Amino acid sequence: MVKRTICFLLILMVMLSAAAIASAAGNGYVRGDADGDGTVTILDATAIQRKLADLSVSSFNEKAADVDGDGLNILDATRIQRKLAAFADPYHIGETVSENTRPTQDEYELPFIPSK
Repeated sequence: MVKRTICFLLILMVMLSAAAIASAAGNGYVRGDADGDGTVTILDATAIQRKLADLSVSSFNEKAADVDGDGLNILDATRIQRKLAAFADPYHIGETVSENTRPTQDEYELPFIPSK
């Protein structure tokens, strides 16, 4: 009887934990993860390119794909490619953000150019 109770409680805890994780995942996304697989890869840049060319894309999250917050365009794919090539990433691509977070850009993305 005690073993059954312990097993029941363990199963219940696992189910509740899984529900909490699914709920948290439903409220956010990974910035740059256009295909929704949980990671930012070159396939995300390809998905953006396909979407912009009106080609079929099996799964697409436009909010996650718009890494800079100015609407979906080819620069979003380019920014993902630059991140994957280890260039500076002022848009925090790959970070998990909540649904209501707007993409932000770090200051001083461009090199400092002194005025004459």
